[in-house]
Amino acid sequence: MELKLNSVMIPLGILAAATIVLAGLKMISFILGPVLLAVFFVAILRPFYLLLLGKRFPNGLAVLLTVILFILILVFLGWVFWLTISQIGLIVQEYGSRVTENFKNLDTAINKLPIYGSGLGGVLKSIDPSAISGFLSAFAGAMADFLKNFLIIFLMFVFILAGGPSVMQKMREAYGVKHQLTVKTRSFLVYMSRYFLLRTLVNAVTGVGIALGCLLLGIENAFLWGLLTFVLSYIPYIGMFIACVPVGLIALSQNGWGGLVVFLIMCIIVNGLAEQVVSPLVTGKGLSISPALIFISFIFWGWYLGSMGYLLAVPMTVIVLLFMNSFEETAGIAHLFSDIPETEMEANETEA
Repeated sequence: MELKLNSVMIPLGILAAATIVLAGLKMISFILGPVLLAVFFVAILRPFYLLLLGKRFPNGLAVLLTVILFILILVFLGWVFWLTISQIGLIVQEYGSRVTENFKNLDTAINKLPIYGSGLGGVLKSIDPSAISGFLSAFAGAMADFLKNFLIIFLMFVFILAGGPSVMQKMREAYGVKHQLTVKTRSFLVYMSRYFLLRTLVNAVTGVGIALGCLLLGIENAFLWGLLTFVLSYIPYIGMFIACVPVGLIALSQNGWGGLVVFLIMCIIVNGLAEQVVSPLVTGKGLSISPALIFISFIFWGWYLGSMGYLLAVPMTVIVLLFMNSFEETAGIAHLFSDIPETEMEANETEA
């Protein structure tokens, strides 16, 4: 009798195979993260490279100018992260004692309340202010780890950019233009370019909003916090609030709990304006991913790839969604959490 797998067993088999592959790759995550980040940079700078080729630039010169642009981006990121690491150290030294004192004062005030004192006081006692310093130190360590991998990322970027067109051409010759591997690889490059451009516009609104808010509240280094927010907002919904942690501690130490509450309200307003108003306007019906899935992917890829995983959370999630969208049994699941065009639309994407 012929054994037939039902539609439930097929995606389970795919999931089991993916689990085995991910377990193996976890062992080399220390090098996999920088390599994947280099691939991501190639994807987002690919339109610039193709534009130069379209302007009749020689391939070698197009690669060189794209590499120069990439170096400028790395220098900018390194500058922002280096200044942030320096400021975090100063925040811990200068404002750490003030933050602790504010927690103690709030704990004392709440314990004097006749009804709610014991409950709220117990909650506050469970909060260790020193853990905030530990979070800032871990945050600075993650950025320092990114800076340490700059050389690997740069070399991989150059090799992938220079050899990418040849690989794509061989892929088309070997599998055909409409093969799933060719279509999904091209789709990933197109989606990442589009995603980067749209996120840049949204991030600009977020960064400017936070910088202006810091100026209004009298928080020093407002320009730096705006830049950090701009960079980390490439991690939607989550990155902005990570960037605002050190600023929130400054607001707490300078203006007390009232200042922190005002700052948090400002962050919520700015983030809501950027993500719920600006982002839909510029994104339209393009690539969109569920906020819940972004949050889960942020945690998973951060654990899986280390500090690089936080930057790669969205690109890696897009790859997984494109893979799932390639199979009839898992396409429905992919569309539950995202808005990815059908394969037929992808096949019509133009390739330079």
